Parts: sequence; structure tokens; C-alpha cells
Amino acid sequence: MQSSSGTVEKSRISKEITHNHPEDKWQQTIGLGGALAIVVGSILGIGVFLTPHIVAQHVPNTTWFILVWAVGGLMALAGAFVYAELGSMFPMAGGDYVFLKEAYGKPLAFLSGWICLAATFSGSIAATAVGLAQYYIGPSIGESFFTPFFTLGFIKISYLTLASVALIVTFTGLNIVGISFSTVVQGFISFTPMVILVLAAIWAMTSTSGTSVSSVTPAGASSGVSGVSLVPLGVAILPVFFAYSGWSSAAYIGSEIKNAKRTLPLSLIIGIGMIIVLYMLLNLLFIKGESVASLRNMPNMMEAAALKSFGPVGVPIFTTLVAVAIMGTLNSTILTGPRIYHTMANDRMLFKSVGQLSPRFGTPAKGLIIQGTIAIAYVILGGFEAILNYTSMMIVIFSGITVFGLILLRKRGHRVEGQFRAPLFPLFPAIYLIMSVFLLVTIAISNPVQIISAVAICLAGLVFYYVFTHKKVAAHK
Repeated sequence: MQSSSGTVEKSRISKEITHNHPEDKWQQTIGLGGALAIVVGSILGIGVFLTPHIVAQHVPNTTWFILVWAVGGLMALAGAFVYAELGSMFPMAGGDYVFLKEAYGKPLAFLSGWICLAATFSGSIAATAVGLAQYYIGPSIGESFFTPFFTLGFIKISYLTLASVALIVTFTGLNIVGISFSTVVQGFISFTPMVILVLAAIWAMTSTSGTSVSSVTPAGASSGVSGVSLVPLGVAILPVFFAYSGWSSAAYIGSEIKNAKRTLPLSLIIGIGMIIVLYMLLNLLFIKGESVASLRNMPNMMEAAALKSFGPVGVPIFTTLVAVAIMGTLNSTILTGPRIYHTMANDRMLFKSVGQLSPRFGTPAKGLIIQGTIAIAYVILGGFEAILNYTSMMIVIFSGITVFGLILLRKRGHRVEGQFRAPLFPLFPAIYLIMSVFLLVTIAISNPVQIISAVAICLAGLVFYYVFTHKKVAAHK
């Protein structure tokens, strides 16, 4: 039986959450289908088609190739269970920012929002737009699409640049118009390619054409699970982690989800489950009739898989489906980021205007515009592949800190009525934290410059907080 003191504590927590996060202006229009579309769309994109050949560079055989994708899926699923509990505990706009503020306090929460705006969300938007334009628009136009027609120092403008900027502007405008319309579009561009890709992968795997999966081990390579060292294994898992990234997206829009304490956890867990099934099927299709050596020479796995399984007619079909899926990733990434900036502005950690919703559309229009502007700057400056690697590392760092935050909140007895509880606690947080530490150690050994750059931008964020933000926040306590 619940004690009276426990009831009072729950009531106090609920009141504090409402007071600290003024969410009354958000329109709760997203149901389970829309939330699932955002989760699926945030994950299913360019990563699963452009990273397998990178994975193949660091594994000795196809057994390890599939195991790496399974490990990546397990890590994402473990993270989804943790974020499902945190999202149910704090069902409001902001995601990691909100969770970290409750678990650790405002400085670390500000730092996570700083990284989202300065690197992870804006950088992911830029890289996704450039990848879509480069791989799915450029080939139909020719070399002139990639050749710069304007150069000023290190800035080079080509039709690739303009197409990427146009994509960012279009989907940013779509999200300014309204969340309801955006999620309808998101549902179409997420579920349509996913369903067709699942059916196509199953059909191709069960067909008699091509070489069976059991015969794909290259000559001279073991068919067992030995012969790989830890550092190459970590390097192989990092791009897989990027391909699965986005599983936490529904946690950023809790204020706009109907019955969020129930719907948000369901969307995270079901969504990542669907993606794991799809990714395993696709990668089994990728290795069909191939050796690891041949996979290493296929930068665009989708085209090779479509050609060998369905013939020339399958290539344009798969290309179109993948392009649509990448549009879903672009749209959902643009959609979720400004919810963080909105909540930060309401906490006086960003300019007040960023926290104001559009009176006409009810969306964080100014946050969307600021995010889009930074993403466009990344496109113009170039180097999107480096941005992707840096983005993946920063996601590992801050998602790991967030996962550990759940352990702290549980120790404090922090719980609200109707909250989802991750099963088998602390199993899933432990899995995620062990994998996060492993990946960070791998990066530190294989590419220490990335760690140094991460520390530098974090220090810059903390300096900004204590010089410009801390006094303003303290003055309004």
C-alpha cells in the first residue's frame, strides 16, 4: 500500500515538473502512429546503406559482420528501454536536456543542448541533406552537379551545395507550417519504404537466385567467430551505432504526444524493434553471394544488393525507396531538434524568442530557422563525413551520461504516477554503458584527435554557460 508520504512526494515532483517546464502551449496531436513514424524515420536513412562497407573493413568474415549489426541493435534496444522510462517520467519537449537537468543539474543539461545545436542535430541535418543530394540527385545530372561554380577561399559552391540547401529549407519550412502535417508526411516517407524493403529483403533471401548466405565466407577466412581484436571491433561498431542512431527521437517531442506516458515508451521500443528486424534482413541480403573482401569494395551497398537480387529493374526501385527513407530521416531530425532549444529558452538558457511558439502554426519556428541556418553553414563549409564521425561520438558520450542519469534518479526514488519502468533493471543501462565506454576507448586509441575536439567544444560550452547564462538563470530562481 502506498504511504501518505510517498503520495505527497509524487505530488511534489509532478508540481515541480509542471512549474519548471511551461508546456501548456504545445498541441498534443501525435498518436502512436505518428510517434512511430518519427522514430522509424529518424533511424532508417542513409547509414544502413553507406556504412556496411566500412564495417567490412574491420571484420574478418561475414559471421562477424552480422554479429556487429546484432550488437549495434542490442545497444540501441537497451538505450530505448532506458529512454522509454525517462520519457515516461518526464513527458515533455527536450529529451536529453530535460533528463540531464533532473539528474545532474543545469550546467550539464545546458552542455547537452549546446552540443545538439552546435553539432549533433545541425550536423546530422547537413550530412543527410548532402548525402541525399550526392547519391540520389547528382548521378542523374552528371559531373557538372559536383563541380564548383563559385569559389571564395575554402568556400566552394556547386549545384550539390544548392540542392542540399534547398532540401534543408524545404523540410524546415514543412515543420514550421505545422507538426500535424509534418507527421502525416513523416508517416508516408517512413512506413512506405520500410514495408517494401522488408518484403523485398524477405523475397530476395528466399529466392533461389544468387549464392546462398552459407557460402559467402571468403577463401582463407575463418567461418567462426574468432580472429578479431577489440579495437577493430569497436571501429566496426561505431558506424553501426550511427546507422541505428535516432532511436531516442520520440523522447524529444513528449509534449506533443497524446497520452505520452504510455505512447512514448511504446513508440521507442516498437520502433527500434522494427528497425532491428529490417536491418538484420537487409544485411543478410547484402552478404548474400558476397565475401567480406567484396563488401569492402561496395561503397553503395543498396545498388549492388538490388542489382544481384532483382536485376537492373530493381536498381531504380531501391534507389527511390532509399531516397524516400532518407527524406524521412531529414524531416524527423529537423522536427525534433528545436524542441530542445524551446525548453532551454523557457529555462532562460537561450534567447527568450527561441522559446516562443509561432502564433499561427504553434511550432518553434525561430528554433527551426536557427537550426536550419547552422545546418546550411555546415553544408557550405563542407566536410560532412567528418561531421558524421564527430556526431556519432558526441551522441555516444551524452547518451551514455543520460543513461547513467536513470540510475541516479532511481536511487533517489524519483517516480511519477503512470510511469513506464524498464524491465530487468539495471541490465539495460549496464549494457548501454559498457558498450559506450568500449566505443569511447576505441575512439581514444584509434582517433585521439576526435576526443580532443570533443573536449574542446564541451569546454567552450561550459565557458559560454558560466559567462553568459549562469547569472541570468540564477537571477530568476
